[in-house]
Amino acid sequence: GKRSYAQLLDDLREETILCEDAGFDSVWLGEHHMGPEGMDNLPNAILLCADLASRTSRIRIGQGANIITYWHPIRLAEDIALLDQMTKGRIDVAVGRGVRSREGANFHPHSDPKNEAANRELFEETLEIIRKAWTEPFFSHKGPNYTFPVPSHWDHPLSPPDPRWADGNVVTKLCLVPKPYQKPHPPLWLVADTDRSIAFAAQHGLKVITWQPPPLMLRQRFQMYADVRSAAEGRTYALGEDVASMRTTYVAPTMEEARRDAERGALMTFGWSQFRRPLHAFMNPGEELTPDMKLDWDFLEKRTLLVGTPEYVSEKIQELKELLNLDYFMTYTALPWIPHKKVMRSLELFASKVMPHFKKTREAVSPDASAQR
Repeated sequence: GKRSYAQLLDDLREETILCEDAGFDSVWLGEHHMGPEGMDNLPNAILLCADLASRTSRIRIGQGANIITYWHPIRLAEDIALLDQMTKGRIDVAVGRGVRSREGANFHPHSDPKNEAANRELFEETLEIIRKAWTEPFFSHKGPNYTFPVPSHWDHPLSPPDPRWADGNVVTKLCLVPKPYQKPHPPLWLVADTDRSIAFAAQHGLKVITWQPPPLMLRQRFQMYADVRSAAEGRTYALGEDVASMRTTYVAPTMEEARRDAERGALMTFGWSQFRRPLHAFMNPGEELTPDMKLDWDFLEKRTLLVGTPEYVSEKIQELKELLNLDYFMTYTALPWIPHKKVMRSLELFASKVMPHFKKTREAVSPDASAQR
């Protein structure tokens, strides 16, 4: 049956505590808004990260991703910096442009992803402002969407004008307080599955989280990231460095039970995410769509799913590790219609039977607080 939002939060808290106790390195939460269907409704990952951090002591807490085109850049920079201080540097931050017009069009005149040029411009400018606010003692900005500071005057007997941020009584720069706990700021990631976005991440020093492409396409994009970032930073980046592969992962005692538990939810998840560009994200290099291809279990299982016994999942991760020189692996486990107890069992089996084979590969989990309504 359907679970209340309060119950979903309680389940997520229990899953996060299990992940910490079981040795996962991090948990990640995404951002989505206003979905009447009951899918992906988590409007503020930062706020929920604060809750989860207060219930744990070691595990890192990631936002994957903050849709920064939906946020005021200074407010977002402040909230993340404060969370970083509250957790003493236990957070990771991924950013994204947004994928749904139903959400984006309501937050900013240029945040609608249908208007790609305006959306990308807003995304890049927002990211630039956030980084300035975190790293510069005093900052200003003038761009197509934002100008900071807004013209203003400051006259206060206990705060005389300071040339670092004022010209006489005219405010010329702003100061973000607090700055992040981690220096120069929390690790920054981009959730990306296209060549253009991965190249952007490499050019701007962002780590990358990938999800859908099959292994051979991931290999091509991992290599592109390494090449572009090496050129941008003047030092050699190894294949797999600063790139994570997230896979829909579910572990059960038998292959039959794993498929029985996960099939309906996996098909729903990918059908939900792919309705505007079905199948394109799952193509191998040089592969063309054919009329017989459809988004079913057989299509997905061989391209992107890791659903099965601990032995099967371990073999599939080992293949990714060898092909990609994989450094970060993320699981997406809390699929629709899988009961909370079975999600917990999957995480326990993964931690006890799969993770020991990959001690040098960082393990993370990406539970979704709103996947099952």
